[in-house]
Amino acid sequence: MERNKIFLDTSILITALLSFRGGSFYILNNLKDKFRFQINKFVLEETLKVLDEKFYQRKELKDRLFILIGLAKIEILSNPSKVLLKKLSPKIINKEDAPILAGALERSNFLLTLDKDFLNEKVKEFVESRNLLICTPKEFLVKFKNNL
Repeated sequence: MERNKIFLDTSILITALLSFRGGSFYILNNLKDKFRFQINKFVLEETLKVLDEKFYQRKELKDRLFILIGLAKIEILSNPSKVLLKKLSPKIINKEDAPILAGALERSNFLLTLDKDFLNEKVKEFVESRNLLICTPKEFLVKFKNNL
Protein backbone atom coordinates (compact mmCIF):
# COMPACT_ATOMS: atom_id res chain seq x y z
CA MET A 1 0.00 0.00 0.00
CA GLU A 2 1.27 3.46 -0.91
CA ARG A 3 2.22 5.51 2.14
CA ASN A 4 1.06 9.11 2.42
CA LYS A 5 3.75 11.64 1.59
CA ILE A 6 4.67 14.44 3.96
CA PHE A 7 6.62 17.41 2.63
CA LEU A 8 8.77 18.99 5.33
CA ASP A 9 9.36 22.71 5.63
CA THR A 10 12.77 24.01 6.72
CA SER A 11 11.33 24.88 10.14
CA ILE A 12 10.56 21.20 10.79
CA LEU A 13 14.12 20.10 10.03
CA ILE A 14 15.63 22.86 12.18
CA THR A 15 13.41 22.14 15.19
CA ALA A 16 14.02 18.38 14.87
CA LEU A 17 17.76 19.07 14.97
CA LEU A 18 17.49 21.36 17.99
CA SER A 19 15.17 19.25 20.15
CA PHE A 20 14.77 15.50 20.41
CA ARG A 21 11.66 16.01 22.54
CA GLY A 22 9.45 18.03 20.21
CA GLY A 23 6.79 16.99 17.74
CA SER A 24 9.02 17.50 14.69
CA PHE A 25 11.61 15.00 15.88
CA TYR A 26 8.93 12.63 17.16
CA ILE A 27 7.26 12.46 13.75
CA LEU A 28 10.53 11.97 11.85
CA ASN A 29 11.84 9.39 14.30
CA ASN A 30 8.70 7.37 14.98
CA LEU A 31 6.56 7.62 11.85
CA LYS A 32 9.15 6.98 9.12
CA ASP A 33 7.68 3.57 8.33
CA LYS A 34 4.09 4.85 8.11
CA PHE A 35 4.74 7.94 5.94
CA ARG A 36 7.17 8.98 3.21
CA PHE A 37 9.00 12.18 4.13
CA GLN A 38 10.04 14.55 1.36
CA ILE A 39 11.97 17.77 0.90
CA ASN A 40 13.27 19.41 -2.24
CA LYS A 41 16.72 20.80 -2.99
CA PHE A 42 15.51 24.27 -2.03
CA VAL A 43 14.57 23.11 1.50
CA LEU A 44 17.93 21.37 1.90
CA GLU A 45 19.83 24.47 0.76
CA GLU A 46 17.70 26.75 2.96
CA THR A 47 18.25 24.50 5.98
CA LEU A 48 22.02 24.53 5.44
CA LYS A 49 21.93 28.32 5.06
CA VAL A 50 19.99 28.73 8.34
CA LEU A 51 22.48 26.45 10.11
CA ASP A 52 25.39 28.49 8.71
CA GLU A 53 23.87 31.86 9.61
CA LYS A 54 22.11 31.23 12.92
CA PHE A 55 23.88 28.20 14.37
CA TYR A 56 27.41 28.65 12.99
CA GLN A 57 28.86 27.87 16.43
CA ARG A 58 27.18 24.42 16.38
CA LYS A 59 28.97 22.66 13.53
CA GLU A 60 27.61 19.27 14.63
CA LEU A 61 24.12 20.28 13.48
CA LYS A 62 25.09 19.86 9.82
CA ASP A 63 26.29 16.31 10.47
CA ARG A 64 23.13 15.65 12.45
CA LEU A 65 21.03 16.96 9.53
CA PHE A 66 22.43 14.39 7.12
CA ILE A 67 22.09 11.62 9.71
CA LEU A 68 18.46 12.66 10.24
CA ILE A 69 17.81 12.66 6.48
CA GLY A 70 19.16 9.11 6.29
CA LEU A 71 17.52 7.70 9.40
CA ALA A 72 14.11 9.26 8.68
CA LYS A 73 14.37 8.12 5.04
CA ILE A 74 13.74 11.65 3.76
CA GLU A 75 13.52 11.75 -0.02
CA ILE A 76 15.18 14.77 -1.66
CA LEU A 77 13.19 15.86 -4.71
CA SER A 78 14.14 18.20 -7.52
CA ASN A 79 12.93 21.78 -7.25
CA PRO A 80 9.45 22.63 -8.59
CA SER A 81 8.78 24.03 -12.03
CA LYS A 82 9.09 27.77 -12.63
CA VAL A 83 5.56 27.76 -14.05
CA LEU A 84 4.14 26.64 -10.72
CA LEU A 85 6.33 29.10 -8.81
CA LYS A 86 4.98 31.98 -10.90
CA LYS A 87 1.42 30.82 -10.26
CA LEU A 88 1.96 30.91 -6.48
CA SER A 89 4.06 34.03 -6.00
CA PRO A 90 3.07 36.67 -5.04
CA LYS A 91 -0.68 35.93 -5.32
CA ILE A 92 -0.82 33.02 -2.87
CA ILE A 93 2.43 33.16 -0.89
CA ASN A 94 5.63 35.20 -0.78
CA LYS A 95 8.48 34.47 -3.19
CA GLU A 96 10.72 32.97 -0.49
CA ASP A 97 8.15 30.33 0.50
CA ALA A 98 6.82 29.54 -2.98
CA PRO A 99 9.38 26.74 -3.68
CA ILE A 100 8.28 24.95 -0.51
CA LEU A 101 4.55 25.22 -1.22
CA ALA A 102 5.09 24.26 -4.86
CA GLY A 103 7.18 21.24 -3.86
CA ALA A 104 4.45 20.04 -1.53
CA LEU A 105 1.72 20.61 -4.13
CA GLU A 106 3.56 18.63 -6.80
CA ARG A 107 4.02 15.34 -4.94
CA SER A 108 2.75 15.31 -1.35
CA ASN A 109 -0.42 14.84 0.68
CA PHE A 110 0.74 16.98 3.62
CA LEU A 111 2.94 19.98 4.26
CA LEU A 112 4.33 19.97 7.78
CA THR A 113 5.46 23.42 8.93
CA LEU A 114 5.83 25.82 11.83
CA ASP A 115 5.93 28.85 9.50
CA LYS A 116 2.84 31.03 9.94
CA ASP A 117 3.03 32.15 6.29
CA PHE A 118 1.78 28.69 5.29
CA LEU A 119 -0.90 28.55 7.97
CA ASN A 120 -2.99 31.54 6.90
CA GLU A 121 -6.48 31.13 5.44
CA LYS A 122 -5.56 32.27 1.92
CA VAL A 123 -2.94 29.54 1.53
CA LYS A 124 -5.04 26.86 3.25
CA GLU A 125 -8.01 27.69 1.02
CA PHE A 126 -5.85 27.51 -2.11
CA VAL A 127 -4.41 24.07 -1.30
CA GLU A 128 -7.64 22.54 0.01
CA SER A 129 -8.99 21.80 -3.47
CA ARG A 130 -5.60 20.38 -4.45
CA ASN A 131 -5.63 17.60 -1.83
CA LEU A 132 -2.85 19.06 0.31
CA LEU A 133 -3.26 19.48 4.04
CA ILE A 134 -0.99 22.02 5.75
CA CYS A 135 -0.47 21.60 9.47
CA THR A 136 1.94 21.91 12.37
CA PRO A 137 3.43 18.80 13.97
CA LYS A 138 1.04 19.17 16.90
CA GLU A 139 -2.01 19.47 14.62
CA PHE A 140 -0.81 16.47 12.62
CA LEU A 141 -0.36 14.30 15.72
CA VAL A 142 -3.75 15.30 17.14
CA LYS A 143 -5.52 14.68 13.82
CA PHE A 144 -3.96 11.27 13.22
CA LYS A 145 -3.34 9.95 16.75
CA ASN A 146 -5.89 7.16 16.33
CA ASN A 147 -4.27 5.99 13.08
CA LEU A 148 -0.67 5.99 14.29
